[in-house]
Amino acid sequence: MSDYKDDVFDEKKIKKAIKKGKIKTIITIVIVSLLVFVILNIANFAISTHYSQKAFKQWDAYVRLTTPNGYISETIDSKGFLGGTSSYKVSKDMKRKSVVIDQSQYSFGLVPSILVSRGSGGGVGTTGEEWQFSYKDNGWREMMFFHPSVTYKRYNNDKELINDMKGDKIYEVALSFDKPYKQNELPFFGLPPLTWFWINTYTDSQIETFQKEAAEYDWSATFINENEALGFSTQTSHYSSNYLSYEYENFLDLLQTSISIQHHKAYEAIKDKDIKEVEVLGVVVYGTKDEVLEIMKNPAVKAASLGGIVDNY
Repeated sequence: MSDYKDDVFDEKKIKKAIKKGKIKTIITIVIVSLLVFVILNIANFAISTHYSQKAFKQWDAYVRLTTPNGYISETIDSKGFLGGTSSYKVSKDMKRKSVVIDQSQYSFGLVPSILVSRGSGGGVGTTGEEWQFSYKDNGWREMMFFHPSVTYKRYNNDKELINDMKGDKIYEVALSFDKPYKQNELPFFGLPPLTWFWINTYTDSQIETFQKEAAEYDWSATFINENEALGFSTQTSHYSSNYLSYEYENFLDLLQTSISIQHHKAYEAIKDKDIKEVEVLGVVVYGTKDEVLEIMKNPAVKAASLGGIVDNY
């Protein structure tokens, strides 16, 4: 009889031990799972943040290079697994104020998100009877540039358009020169304090392509779009080599940082040149109607393209 009771007691102890073991196992699994979850989330956050910051630098460099006096003014990240997407706003310094001109997004990370964009709409100047320019999100027209080493069938000049405008405004105007000028050859005694310099980063093969397009295509579509013209700005009316040297070095850094392979190629084309050797193909100036029209009188100005307009206050 006592042997039977001992067996029952032992069985209860075994069941209790098993139950206790299961509970400890479950607790261990839960704790380990929580730790793994926290560690993975921390790692995912760290990796996503790293690539987010890297992508921001690359895209901000791209914007600063392809948008005269432009920069990324705001970003909103949506992070996923080892990456994500970032929506951003592009602003432009218009002398008196900064204005948001575009919005877009980019992906980043080890596993970048796939971006799908849809849209529809009509073109401007698609008949070949007027310039086929594009517009920014805020309605401003994108500026057109004309390379001095290329012979175009027609050159855009917005002098009359600007002259007919009313009100106290600040005008953004892209001026293409009649020939490339080095810094000490620039045909101006002075320029507005905020001026953007269009730098010759093009290879001989690129210029040959521009020349072929200008000769064979319709005049309305043969020009260099704003986002294909690379340069840098200065905040002073002086443009000696000493004043421009810092901006030029920063320009070279941006070319290396940009997300664009074409910008990397542009860097290779001019990396061995200092500010005294680079060629300036044109400028973008900001000023009142009288100020920009006076600058446009210079015989070195071959073409003039109006960009943004803001109130002068």
